[in-house]
Amino acid sequence: MNADQPAAAMPTLPRVLGYLRPHAWRFAGGLALTVLGIGLDLLKPIPLAVVLDVVLGDKPLVPLLARGLAGLSDVTLLGLAATAIVVITVAIGAATVGSNYLTIDVGQRTLKFHLKQQTGDLLFRVMADTFSIQGMVMNGLLPLARSSLMLVGMFVVMFRYDPHLALVALLVCPPLYLAISRLGSRIHGQATASKQAESELYSKAATAIGAVKLVQAYGREERSAADFRRGSEKSLALSLRLYSTETLFMLIVDSVLAVGTAVLVFLGAKHVISGQLTIGELTVFLAYLREMYAPIQTMSQNFAELSSARAGLDRVFSVLDVQADIQDAPGAIPLPPVRGEVRLEHVTFGYDEDRPVLRAINLEIRPGERLALVGRTGAGKSTLASLVLRFFDPQVGRVTIDGYDLRQVTLASLRPQITLMLQDPILFHTTVTENIAFGADLPFEKVQEAARRAEAEPFILALPQGYDTVLGEDGADLSGGQRQRLALARALLREAPIVILDEPTSSLDLGTEALVWQNVEALLRGKTSIVIAHRLSTARQAHRIAVMEDGRIVEIGSHQDLVRGGGVYARLWARHSAGADLTESDLIFAKEG
Repeated sequence: MNADQPAAAMPTLPRVLGYLRPHAWRFAGGLALTVLGIGLDLLKPIPLAVVLDVVLGDKPLVPLLARGLAGLSDVTLLGLAATAIVVITVAIGAATVGSNYLTIDVGQRTLKFHLKQQTGDLLFRVMADTFSIQGMVMNGLLPLARSSLMLVGMFVVMFRYDPHLALVALLVCPPLYLAISRLGSRIHGQATASKQAESELYSKAATAIGAVKLVQAYGREERSAADFRRGSEKSLALSLRLYSTETLFMLIVDSVLAVGTAVLVFLGAKHVISGQLTIGELTVFLAYLREMYAPIQTMSQNFAELSSARAGLDRVFSVLDVQADIQDAPGAIPLPPVRGEVRLEHVTFGYDEDRPVLRAINLEIRPGERLALVGRTGAGKSTLASLVLRFFDPQVGRVTIDGYDLRQVTLASLRPQITLMLQDPILFHTTVTENIAFGADLPFEKVQEAARRAEAEPFILALPQGYDTVLGEDGADLSGGQRQRLALARALLREAPIVILDEPTSSLDLGTEALVWQNVEALLRGKTSIVIAHRLSTARQAHRIAVMEDGRIVEIGSHQDLVRGGGVYARLWARHSAGADLTESDLIFAKEG
C-alpha cells in the first residue's frame, strides 16, 4: 500500500460504546438509576387519581397517603440528581478516552499522512470533535434509552385506562418520523459544514500565530485579521443555519404534540360525559399523556443532537479509519542489535508514484562508515535518509540493515537503533533538561555531559534558571545556533549504532563549529552515520561523499578521490577553496561547468 487509505468503517454506535468500556460499571449504574427513575415516574400520577376521587367523593384524605406523595417526590428528585452525575461522569470519561485514543493514533501516523494534513485541523479534531462523544452519550444515548423505556411504560399504563385513547395518542408518531427523516439528514449535513468551517478557522488562527514574526515583518497584520474575520463570519453563518434548522425541527415537534394533546383532551372529555371514564381517571390519563409526550419530545430532540454529534464523530473516525501505509507487516520480526550495514538496492521512490524523487539508487554503507550526502535542495538527500528510518517505503527496490529488509522487521525494534538530528531543531515548551533528555529516564549528570559535548552548557547556565529554564514555544527565545546545540546534545545522549545528521552545525559560526565537531566525532566513532551536508567543510570529514542530483547519485567516493576525479564535487571544492560563497545553485553550476 503506497498511501494512507481508508479502512472499512464500523458503524458509529458500536464504536462509541467501545469508548464506554472503561466506564462500564458506571454506565450500568446509570442505566439502573434510569430504570428506577422510570418506575417512580410511572407511579407519580396514581396517587393523584386517588386524591381527586377522594375529594370529589367527599371522603377523608388518609395522612399516610399525603406523606407517601411527598416521599415519592423526594426519592424521584434524588434519583434524577444521581443519574445526572453518573451520566455526566461517564460522558466526559468516554470523550477523554476518545481524545486520548485519537491523539495517540495521530502521533503514530506516517509522515505521508501528515504532509497532507493541516495541523490546525488535526488539533480541532482532537480537542473539539472528540467531545462529540460526550454529546452523544450525555444528550443522546442515555436520554434516548430512558425516553424509549418511559414511552413504553406510559403507553402500557394508559392502555389499561383507555385503549382507544392510548392508540389515538400514538397517531403523532408518523408525522414525527417524517420530520425526523427529512430534517435529520439536513441537520447532519449542516453540522458537518459547520464543523468544517470551525476547523478551518482553527487552522487559520494556528497558521497566523505560528507565522506572527513574518506577518509583522511584512506588515500583514490587517490582512491576517481580515482573513480570520471572513472565516469567523462564515463559521457563524453556518452555525446560525444549523441552529435555525434545529429550532424549526423542535417547532414542528412541539406543534404536532400540541395538536395530539388537544385531540385527546377533546376525546377524553367526551368519554367522561359518556361515563366511560371518571374525572380522576381522565386527569391521570392526561398526566400520563404529558409524561408520554415528554419522552417523545426528548427523543426528537435527541435525534437532532445525535445528528449533530455524528458530524463530529464522522470527522474523528475519518482519521481513525485511515489505514497507515507504514506499519508492521504480518509476521514481522524484531530487529536484533545491528552492526550498522545499510544498503539501498535499486531503490526508486516518490511521494507521488508518478513523480520519483529517488531513481534507481544503489548504495552500500559499511558498518562504522561515515557517508556525507551532498546536493542542492530537492536532490533527494533527506528523502534517502528517511527511507533508512522507514518513514516511507520505496515503490521499487528495498532498504536493508545488516541484511534485514526493513519491511520485514518491527518499527519498535528499528527506530531505537537510529539517532536522528534534523537541520531545523525541534524544541518543546518545557525545561532545558527535559528537551535534551526527550522523555528518557536518565540521570542529570548524563544530560549535563551531553550539553557540554555540544558546547551548549555556557549559554544554558546563563539562562534564568539554568537547566530548569522553561523554553518558549519551539525554542523561540533562543538563537538558531543555541537551538541547534540543544538538538545536538539530545542526539549525543542517544546511544544508537546508526546516526543520521541533517547538517548538524549549519547555524553555528566557524569557531563553534570546529569545537562542536570535535565532540561529534566522539558521537560518530564506530557508528554508521549518514550526514546530510550543506557545507563542504562538513562533507570533507566523511569517509565517503555521495553527490546527488535529480534523485540519482552522480558521484561517490572519498574527498580526495572526488577532487582528483575532476567532476561536480571537484568544481564545487575549487570554488570553495577560492573563498567563494556557495549557494544552493552551485551544484547546477558545477555540473554544467
